[in-house]
Amino acid sequence: MKILEKLSSRRITQIIILGVVFYLAFAHQKYGIEKAAPIDAYCPFGAVESFLTFIKTGEFIKRIYWSSAILLFIFVFTNIFFGRIFCSHLCPLGTLQEFLRKFGKLIGFKKDFELPQKYDSFLRYLKYIVLLLAVISSFYVEDLIMRNYGPFSALMHFGEEFDEKIIGYFVLILLLIFALFAKSFWCRYLCPLGAFLAIINKINFFQIKRNQKNCNQCGICNTVCLSNLKIKEKKYIKENDCLSCGECLKNCPQKSLDFQIFKKIIPRKKLNILIFLLVFLPLLLIPFTSFWQTSRPSNIISKQGFVDVENIRGSNTLGYLIKTTGIPFEFFQEELGLPNNTNQKLKLKLIGEKYNIKNKDGEILETKDFREVVSNFLKKEKNLEKPDCPFDEVDCKFPGKCGNYIDRDKNQICDHSQ
Repeated sequence: MKILEKLSSRRITQIIILGVVFYLAFAHQKYGIEKAAPIDAYCPFGAVESFLTFIKTGEFIKRIYWSSAILLFIFVFTNIFFGRIFCSHLCPLGTLQEFLRKFGKLIGFKKDFELPQKYDSFLRYLKYIVLLLAVISSFYVEDLIMRNYGPFSALMHFGEEFDEKIIGYFVLILLLIFALFAKSFWCRYLCPLGAFLAIINKINFFQIKRNQKNCNQCGICNTVCLSNLKIKEKKYIKENDCLSCGECLKNCPQKSLDFQIFKKIIPRKKLNILIFLLVFLPLLLIPFTSFWQTSRPSNIISKQGFVDVENIRGSNTLGYLIKTTGIPFEFFQEELGLPNNTNQKLKLKLIGEKYNIKNKDGEILETKDFREVVSNFLKKEKNLEKPDCPFDEVDCKFPGKCGNYIDRDKNQICDHSQ
């Protein structure tokens, strides 16, 4: 109880959110995509990366669904009134950096490492460049660029997919090392989501006001600021990089700092109530509504009812792949050399290593090999069928006496007439 009394509401929130996000990531790694959505579905930045694709096609980039867009909307909306509370209250990477910095102080790194002011001011613009590159690149390659190059995805894969995310893991390791002796290094200089929310900060109604008469210029506010802002030198703090963490208010010995919304002072307790009502309550309720979507019914079967070979994931099980594609186990066995006792509950990415099976290139069997087998089977099946409708029918729902009627994708339309 004494520990809980010492923890602020922000710190309790950080611990809860960190635990929830780690659980969601662990569930996906353990149970696969068929039972638990990938962590990308819970990341608001995925909606930012998908923005141009959504404008062009009306659909998100794969692995991104309405859940990401809803989260982004909530955080943008609340950013306008409360500033960047996502960064200071909800971001797992932000939380880890704070906790590691406290640990760093315990082991001897008492003084925060800070770059000279001229370099610091310049390097803060890097995150906007990262944001621009991430959005444009994701649009052109039609995939989430930050999934392989960002530290968040690497952190939430717990060492899995190391070859694919080697840069992401490298960035993550550097971030964790820097966090021991520097405050919010990733947030200040490189985070693309932080850059996006910093832009929204330009139009928000939130600021911190310093009572110049009451302030004794002790400088504690500058020292505890997670973004290393010069608070004691200003009457109003409304910088893009302010994280709304409230550490300056909490640690000010003169109580000379106040939160303001619409230029009206908001007591901390009242602000916490507003944040709960406008941020946490929606986050608790929306997952139970019909709007919330973290995945489609099947990642293997497209909306049109066809097998989406490229979207077969390593976290799919062999049994699920057989069930959804209709390809018999014997075909996989013949093409890939699977043993008779292959556990069909295993994820595709684990089968090669489990049974020490190698592909035709002499490498351990991977998900791409299963994709190739599925693709070959579908091509073989297509060659056995007539390529088109002999009566030139279009979208024929039931051809009557036609002996060529076939509906493999179960969409109630003859495949030959599509």
